[in-house]
Amino acid sequence: MLSSWKVTLLFAAGVGGAAVLCPLCGAGLQTAGAQPAQVGLQAADTATVRLHISKMTCGSCPATARLALKRLPGVYSATVTLDDSLGIVRYDPRQVSPVQIAAHLTRLTGFGATILPDTTRTPGGGQ
Repeated sequence: MLSSWKVTLLFAAGVGGAAVLCPLCGAGLQTAGAQPAQVGLQAADTATVRLHISKMTCGSCPATARLALKRLPGVYSATVTLDDSLGIVRYDPRQVSPVQIAAHLTRLTGFGATILPDTTRTPGGGQ
């Protein structure tokens, strides 16, 4: 049985497209009808946090984590890879902190999220 947070993520991701469920972890991956996210003007200050994300078990898990991260206000972009269990998140430090980002990911997905020490802040919006 899928937990309610996974159903919510799948519903949010699957509107207008088909979702594929992972038989091992129950996570979903949108396969059709995807629309590119439109990002408005970004703040002058952009920060990047690198997260070690644990408990991802299949190819759908990074997509689930990425969708959850992008739902947090202040997050501009998120990249998550299964091979190295790494998440890279660009965000507005005036709206959200690395601790809030990690807690949000864990709360929505159940994945563990540990902030890696090379988190950076870049004035002027660069990476």
